[in-house]
Amino acid sequence: MPVSPRKARATFCISLILLLANCGEDPTAPGGEPGVRAVAGAGITDTVDAEPLQALVVEVRDQSGALASGVVVRFEPMLAFEEPIFYAEPTMLVCALSALDCDDYYAGFLATDTTDARGRAKVTVRMGHVAGLGVVRLVVPELGLADSATFTVTPGAAAAVRAVGPDIPLDIGGTATLSGRVVDRYENPRTETTTLSAGPGSAITLNAATGTVTAREMGTQWVLVRYNALVDSAKVGVVPPGRLLVWSSDEQAVRLVNLNGSGERTIASNISSNYGAFPQFDQTRQRITLQAGNNGGQPNNLIIIDTTGISRRTIGPAIGFSALMVTRYLADGTVLVVGIRTGDFSHPDFSLWRVSTDNTITFVVALPGFGATYGGVDVSHDGTRVAYYATSSSLSGLAVLDVVSGSTTLLDPYGGSPRWSAQDDRLVYLGPLTESSTYGSAATVINANGSGRRVLGTAEFSPGISWSPDGAYVVGRSSEFGEGLRLLRVSDGAAVSLRFPSAGGCCHDYSQPDWR
Repeated sequence: MPVSPRKARATFCISLILLLANCGEDPTAPGGEPGVRAVAGAGITDTVDAEPLQALVVEVRDQSGALASGVVVRFEPMLAFEEPIFYAEPTMLVCALSALDCDDYYAGFLATDTTDARGRAKVTVRMGHVAGLGVVRLVVPELGLADSATFTVTPGAAAAVRAVGPDIPLDIGGTATLSGRVVDRYENPRTETTTLSAGPGSAITLNAATGTVTAREMGTQWVLVRYNALVDSAKVGVVPPGRLLVWSSDEQAVRLVNLNGSGERTIASNISSNYGAFPQFDQTRQRITLQAGNNGGQPNNLIIIDTTGISRRTIGPAIGFSALMVTRYLADGTVLVVGIRTGDFSHPDFSLWRVSTDNTITFVVALPGFGATYGGVDVSHDGTRVAYYATSSSLSGLAVLDVVSGSTTLLDPYGGSPRWSAQDDRLVYLGPLTESSTYGSAATVINANGSGRRVLGTAEFSPGISWSPDGAYVVGRSSEFGEGLRLLRVSDGAAVSLRFPSAGGCCHDYSQPDWR
């Protein structure tokens, strides 16, 4: 149908009026909600480190709703603190448009831009290292405005696999679940499935379908985690059930803790000694003796405390000892002490003394050639023999003193830091690695009569090694695989490193254990 000239002219005029009205709009005039908001470049999904082509563009309107030009916009990436990243990571990076590549990690923590005549500011963005929600805060300090632009950061390409599971030993008969995850180069987990397999050994059995590990016998065995050509492994230690009494020199505390790292409980705090605390159970395993205090570098107090930490008795300078090196609590309540009596010129050197329940002190026997050495002496559980490290010209090395006769037997000319087994039939001590060596700190077992000497592996130990009650194992602090306690099976020297997780991660550095 033909359009009349009058109607055509009217339509043209209306269109022209609207066009002129739009072209002549004042950008400072009210026309929207006050605030700062992203108008382009937000809501993008991309992988870690990706740099989208589209810039992040924001629009700013003042309190009247007018477009605000000439104001500074701060682009501030939010930080991520979650695992597996153990420090602050920006979820996004921001850079000026003029930057050739937004890869300056430290400069990317903040960028600013000034709004143009249309009230807009722009920056380049780059995805951060942490997969998940990426956030850039949009702040206009001059106008007191703030908002956020969000992004979705996805993991990068598969770069490695990681074994996932408990980081403490299992008790024999116990179970745990291991799994694996595929991660990108920044440890962000991906969705692929890994496979599990057990390495050589008989310490554990593995159900590969469920990841269930069952502990069978004391020892260490590896579990392999695979995804295509990527491989990782988890070391699973198996230990017999047991509970240890330990000293933490760093934390100045004596604690009870299970071999598998659980059940930790503090018995006594503020326990320090230059010669070590060497806490020990009595024969009932309900009372503990430990050394504390300081007299010219030597402990001068013996503390007897029960496992509740409440009942406490102190033997020391108040009853006449100036130095103490070791104690043995006997079944009748008396305590044998290797120490020095204050002002006793008849026995000026270290000797064995008996302290009765009313603190009466009786001399028992002198220790020929014994000098103050770190962990250098131990009294048998029945009180009839003393093993110690002698350092005199006439007697040097690991010796055993018969309390009744006063005679001594040299077991090893280079051994020290002895500890009696619960049966008093054997000693574990620090000795040379080989027969031809004249020094060393290898865990060594020998019969009380000097026969059957055996070195248990090549690891070096600190003074203070303990036996299991049944005499099947010994445990002490070793530095072979990092500082920490290490369990050895006496029959064959099989070893397991013990781990004791702390509140800050891993791990407590315990020493001088005794086995409950």
